[in-house]
Amino acid sequence: QVFGKASALVSSPTLDAALQSAMPLQSAHVFASHIGHTGKTTLCFNMACYFAKRHPDVKVLVMDFAEEGDSTKRLLGGVDAARGKVDELYGSVFRLLSDAESKSSGLTSWLWSSDIDITAHALQVAQHNPHVPDNLFLVSSGAWPRSEDPLPEDRRKQIGKKIKESLERSRETWKLFCDTDGDRRPSPFTMLAYSLCPFAVVPLHLSKADLDRTETMLGMMNELRQSGVISTQVLLMVWNMVKSQKDEPIEHKGLMLPFTPSKVSLDILDACNKRIAGMAKDPSFAGLFVRGSPETPDVEFLRGTIAIMRQLADNVLKPAEELGMPFVHMIDTLEASGKKQLKFASADVTYTAGEDVVRGVDEAVRNLSLKFEAMTVDAR
Repeated sequence: QVFGKASALVSSPTLDAALQSAMPLQSAHVFASHIGHTGKTTLCFNMACYFAKRHPDVKVLVMDFAEEGDSTKRLLGGVDAARGKVDELYGSVFRLLSDAESKSSGLTSWLWSSDIDITAHALQVAQHNPHVPDNLFLVSSGAWPRSEDPLPEDRRKQIGKKIKESLERSRETWKLFCDTDGDRRPSPFTMLAYSLCPFAVVPLHLSKADLDRTETMLGMMNELRQSGVISTQVLLMVWNMVKSQKDEPIEHKGLMLPFTPSKVSLDILDACNKRIAGMAKDPSFAGLFVRGSPETPDVEFLRGTIAIMRQLADNVLKPAEELGMPFVHMIDTLEASGKKQLKFASADVTYTAGEDVVRGVDEAVRNLSLKFEAMTVDAR
């Protein structure tokens, strides 16, 4: 990992060359967890923006499969702005599927046609939110509650295949991020995200109770893998919202941590990591983790699978949510202004964040983003 104070997203020639070698669909990742409020949307939104900023020649597509459309709201300018967006900006996931259903012969004629183009259903986000990179695109969920009938496995696989094929036929290079609802037993739209994405990023709280529930979700994912329904593997697990005692990075039991957690947090981390490593060694979970196997030493597995994310300051996190302003834009704004603090006006709330706080949040998520990219290249 990189632990620097520089805010620029400096490209590594080796990393960039590896990323550019897999065109036109570089890779696809689903952000999944057992429940809401674990940080899926925050990480998906910001990591997509960091990636787009670092790689302006790649088109980054976010597919928002969550019922409430949290990624959609942030990408289109935040919670407050989303209330004023016209209806036609939403629901492109549903229009994508209803286009298929509206054919006279049902899904078949659409699925097997040669001219399907997923990009026709994608919004260029910068047209609606000036805070995001120009090469970021969105297929939205609709941002309203819905009732879903189960999507038959053959249809789901065909739809996923056709979406991937449409990206792979593109003359552009694409990178896909999928946001999902929190569900231990995946919903039809989460299942579609699994079909699209070979790799999963799983954020969760650093607690044994949260790990218990996550193990249920991972068990369901493993059953779906073993039965051949999906092929998604866990690439990265993120212990999220961990309280920091010091900003200094430390080495702890062979793992480099980007900050110093409290002793009790380290004790919980050790206990939870031990359980995850035990799951990876269990033959019944063979293949669930990209880097897990009975032969893989625990430290090697944990280095390649686990990340730890500090609790982010509310006076940066909240305006990012409410204004649709990714952290990478915040740090650019701070540096361009030459000021020692930033103010964010969100409806009737004004947030003030000092330079050190903004830089701390940027550094935390940027480092995670860089680790994520390196792990993705290594996994391919």
